[in-house]
Amino acid sequence: MNIEAKEFKQLVDLVYSAHQEHNTRKDYRQEGTVPFVVHPLWCALTLLNDQRIPFEERRIGYQALLLHDVLEDTDMDIPEDISREVVALVQEMTHASWDDEQNISGKSHIVKLLKLTDKIASMYDETVRPDPVRRRQWKELIERLLADVEVHYGNIRLVTLAKAILADTDW
Repeated sequence: MNIEAKEFKQLVDLVYSAHQEHNTRKDYRQEGTVPFVVHPLWCALTLLNDQRIPFEERRIGYQALLLHDVLEDTDMDIPEDISREVVALVQEMTHASWDDEQNISGKSHIVKLLKLTDKIASMYDETVRPDPVRRRQWKELIERLLADVEVHYGNIRLVTLAKAILADTDW
């Protein structure tokens, strides 16, 4: 199964609308200079371009990453035409608190892969708030996700990227 350009555009348009017109946080990244919608786009495109990950996981994973903050940060629901599989991934990635976010035991391998992509994106653009405790916890979460993802998926590009970002981030 291929990814149809029309389907991709519709999903990107939906995510743009969700974060620009329905965002309940009204936040921007990088000290207010970059719209939040860049974050799910970066996550989705990074995963989608890693050809070392099986295509089917990239196909459903990029959709979940595009939508992963919709339930937390907007007043929108996931549209009914999104596949149940993608909705389930979005729901499994959604958390009510930071403590809940850090609890990755029992999460599926693909959710850990998606969460690693999400967390690395925030470390990459350095938008994690400057609280040293939060940053230490963030880094520890990435390290745990990375260990699991590397065991399950092997030497995928995301693993290489995550290691490089961790090594280059002084938290």
